[in-house]
Amino acid sequence: MLLEGLEVVFIVIAVGAGRGLIVPASLGAIAACLLVAAAGLAVHRPLTRVPENTLKFAVGVMLSAFGVFWIGEGLGVAWPGADLAIVAFAGLFLAVGLAGVGLARQPHREALQ
Repeated sequence: MLLEGLEVVFIVIAVGAGRGLIVPASLGAIAACLLVAAAGLAVHRPLTRVPENTLKFAVGVMLSAFGVFWIGEGLGVAWPGADLAIVAFAGLFLAVGLAGVGLARQPHREALQ
C-alpha cells in the first residue's frame, strides 16, 4: 500500500509540475497521503477479515478502471459522463473478471473423461 501511495504522489506532482502547478499538486499529494494513512488506520482491523484474493481482485478492478480512464485523459479522450466513466469501466472490468472466475471454476469436459 505504501508503494502504491508513493506512486500516486509522484504522478500527482509530475502532472502538476508539467502544468506549472507544482505547489497545489504537492499540497494535494500531502493531503491525499494523510487521508489515505488515516483511512488505513481506521479500516485496518475490518480489512484483515476480508480474504486476500478478494482484496486483490477489487484492487485489480479499480486499478484497471482508473488506468484506462487516465490513459484516455492523457490522450485527450472526452469521456461520456466525464469522471463517471470510471464507474462504467469498473463495472465492465468487474463483470468480465467475475465471468472469467466463473469459467475458470467450471470443470473441463476433457478432464472428466
